[in-house]
Amino acid sequence: MSSQAESIQQTLSELWPLWRKVWLFGLVTHLLILVPSWYMLEVYDRVINSRNVSTLLMLTVMATFAYLVMEALEWQRRHLLQAGANRFEQGLQQRVFERVFAAKLAMQTFPAQQVFADFSTLKNALHSSALLGLIDAPFCLIFLAAVFWIHPALGVLTLFGLAIQLVLTVHNQSRVAPLMQQANLHAIESQRYFASISRHGDVMHAMQMLVPIEQRWLQHQHGFLWQQAQASELAGKSAAASRWLQTLQTSLILGLACYLFIEGELMNGGAMMIVASILAARVLTPLVQCVGHWKTYEQAWTAYQRINSLLSGATVATDGLVLPPPTGEVTVEQLSYAMPQAGKTTTEAFIRQVQFKLAAGQVLVVAGASASGKSTLARLLVGLLAPSSGRVRFDGVDVHRWDKTQLGPHLGYLAQEVDVFDGSMIDNICRFQTPDSEALTEVLTLLGMHEWITQLPDGLKTVIGQSGMMLSGGERQLIGLARAFYGKSRIVVLDEPNANLDSTTERALQQAIARLKQQGTTFIIISHLQHILSIADTMLVMCQGQMIRYGKPADVMASFQAAPVQAESGKVAQS
Repeated sequence: MSSQAESIQQTLSELWPLWRKVWLFGLVTHLLILVPSWYMLEVYDRVINSRNVSTLLMLTVMATFAYLVMEALEWQRRHLLQAGANRFEQGLQQRVFERVFAAKLAMQTFPAQQVFADFSTLKNALHSSALLGLIDAPFCLIFLAAVFWIHPALGVLTLFGLAIQLVLTVHNQSRVAPLMQQANLHAIESQRYFASISRHGDVMHAMQMLVPIEQRWLQHQHGFLWQQAQASELAGKSAAASRWLQTLQTSLILGLACYLFIEGELMNGGAMMIVASILAARVLTPLVQCVGHWKTYEQAWTAYQRINSLLSGATVATDGLVLPPPTGEVTVEQLSYAMPQAGKTTTEAFIRQVQFKLAAGQVLVVAGASASGKSTLARLLVGLLAPSSGRVRFDGVDVHRWDKTQLGPHLGYLAQEVDVFDGSMIDNICRFQTPDSEALTEVLTLLGMHEWITQLPDGLKTVIGQSGMMLSGGERQLIGLARAFYGKSRIVVLDEPNANLDSTTERALQQAIARLKQQGTTFIIISHLQHILSIADTMLVMCQGQMIRYGKPADVMASFQAAPVQAESGKVAQS
């Protein structure tokens, strides 16, 4: 396993060659910004005194050419920043997607949308005027040096104004930053809460729960709006003060330059007064621009910290073993799983010491009361959860060591809550891969789906839509089953596969399992259906995370009839 802690820094460091070009081009453009001042001095010095039109024309042509070069370089700078932002996105988007997916898998309430919004914010900041202003900030020293060259007193006054501006900026931002941080926390909580309640809008509407839930959402939203308003007010005051200071300094420099001219200490005559005031204003311009973009910097820095924290906590598994397709043999060895609990350093195992072995083509039925650990066991079997101890092996190989791209086509899984994805019917059944027409026809025939498919407006190309909201529970169940059976599945784990199915479809499901069993597919089925027991080879009964019965279905059922087992007994009886 290797850490991703430095992945975002590494990606940003790869952009330094582009940013170096942006800086060098910026150096040239900022030197060219002096052209208007040079043009003014030349006009006063050469043209006014000589009244030579040819000189004026030549100076004008040179200044025009300099302006064209300056604008061309500015265009190229923005082009380089855009290229850098695109490279940043391409370098990180896959890792961000994979990490968000893993985090969402581990915690359903994980704010995935916030992470993608942060990633977009950071990418946009990398080609914005805010970054350009930050890169240009050191160029104020060029103008400061020019002002000192005109007269040291003017340089000292300009430097004094720059120092005040820096102090003012740091002071205000030290007050704005905590407010923005609190506002962001409230915004994330508000989004998370809305996402959690919006999934159950029908229940809220039916039982008139909207008003009290809306009030709770508004509490989070009001906290966000208040903190943001306070931060915006402080930022506005800071920007206004910066602009006032810039305007004041321009006038003060002009006044001091005028005084120096009167005293005969200013070279090149009165034109130099105007030049000095223009250059002094340029000294403060980069800093004023940075202050104006400070909100962008705050948002980008917050986004950077969250994404960096997400990637820093991730590990990248080395490539799994490339092995032959599994034959269907499943071995579970002393399997235990402890659910992590917030605020607790120790956890109590939820799944404890489960073990069994299935040969290829066997069917295991898992039964038990609600919250006995059946669905958690199913997730452990397909590798969605890492066991606290013990192993799940396919053909003797730990499922976590298997290359998932190689294992995936041979593994079928139906969760208790069936997930269908935004896309067409054929996309969902064929796992968003190029359809295998023979395998597709086989699975549709197995589950008797042809008649239903032909009734759809676009057949298999019918778009399901987000989460399959327009489908009934039974229709989603069928799509999930078809996806689990599709292709080369040698091991299939089904969690309550008969949920939402009518009697006809249940019989089709039973026949499909029986047929695939004959072809060598191994099944682990969480179900209480008696019909499934008729084709099962073994049965496992769970209670409070432990297996309390395991053996042939008839023997397990007989043991319950002979001596009912209390849920708290915790004994394991194997036939």
